Amino acid sequence: MTALPRAAAVLGGGALGQALRAAGVHIALAWNRTEQRGWRTELEQLRDAELVLLTVSDPAVEPLCRQVAGLIGRGQLVAHCAGALTLDPLRSALEAGARTGSLHPLRAIPRGSTPGILRDAAAGIAGSDGIAREQLHQLARALGMSPIPVSAEARALYHAAAVLAAAGQVAIFSRAVKAFQMATGAPEPIARAALLPLSQGALSSLERLTPDEALTGPVARGDAETVSAHRAALPGDLVRLYDELTRAALELKPSAAIEASLRTRPAAANPKAAPGSRSSPRRPPPPRARPPGRRPPGPAPRRKR
Repeated sequence: MTALPRAAAVLGGGALGQALRAAGVHIALAWNRTEQRGWRTELEQLRDAELVLLTVSDPAVEPLCRQVAGLIGRGQLVAHCAGALTLDPLRSALEAGARTGSLHPLRAIPRGSTPGILRDAAAGIAGSDGIAREQLHQLARALGMSPIPVSAEARALYHAAAVLAAAGQVAIFSRAVKAFQMATGAPEPIARAALLPLSQGALSSLERLTPDEALTGPVARGDAETVSAHRAALPGDLVRLYDELTRAALELKPSAAIEASLRTRPAAANPKAAPGSRSSPRRPPPPRARPPGRRPPGPAPRRKR
C-alpha cells in the first residue's frame, strides 16, 4: 500500500470517509445508517478495497466487523476510528487474515463538517503489526494529520485526555454561562456570546505558549482575595467545581495563600444558590405560636379613667 490506498470501503460515513474521497481515493463501498437500502447486496465490493474503514459508533464496531469478516482476506487493512477502543473488536477480521488497526482523529467533528476539518489535527494510531501501523501512519500524513502511536494499555487514558480537552471544555463553559446569567440576568445566547471570546482567546494562546505561560486570572496573579470573593459569590455546586479547577491552576502557578483559602469555607452565601447547596441562605426560624389568652410582650395598655 502506498501513502493512500487505491480503493477503500467506508462503513459508517463521517469526515474521515469524506477526506478519503476528497483526496481522490476510489470508494468501492460507502454506507451509513441513513442509507441502508440495498447495501447488503453490495458487500461483495469489500473484496476490492485495500482499506476497510469502520466509522460507526463504538458499540457497533465489533458486530459490524463480524458481519463483514467473511468477505475480508489477506492483504486488506481493517481499521476503526474509535478513540477508546483497542483492536480487540476487530479480532474477527484478524482471524480472517487481514491486518487491523485504528486511526482516531483528535478533532471535534460536528455534524456537517467538511473534510478539511481533519487537516492539521493529530491522529491516534494503532496496528496489529508493524506494517499496519506504517500504513496508517502514511494514511494520516497523506490526509494532513500528524500520527501519534497509542498502545492498547494506554488507550483509555489517551481517550480520557481527549475528552477532557474537548467535551470537558464545553461542560465547563456551560457552567460559566449559568453563573454569568445569575450575575447579569442575560439570556443564554447573550451570555454565551459574551464569554465565548474569553474561551477562544485562552485556548488560542496555547498555540504559542505553554499552559503556565497562558494562564490568566487570579491564580496567575497570586490573588487570594479575589479567589475568596469568587468562592463566596458562587453557589455550592459551582464552588466545588471552581475549587477543583483552581487546584489544577495552582499546579501551574503555586500560591500558598490561595491554597490556604481553599481549605476554608466560603465567607458568605450566594442568595441565588440552589436550595440545599452549601452556600444557600439560611431561612429565619418561624415565629413561635403564642398561647391563647396571653398578651404579646410590650408596654401594657393604659387604663381608661
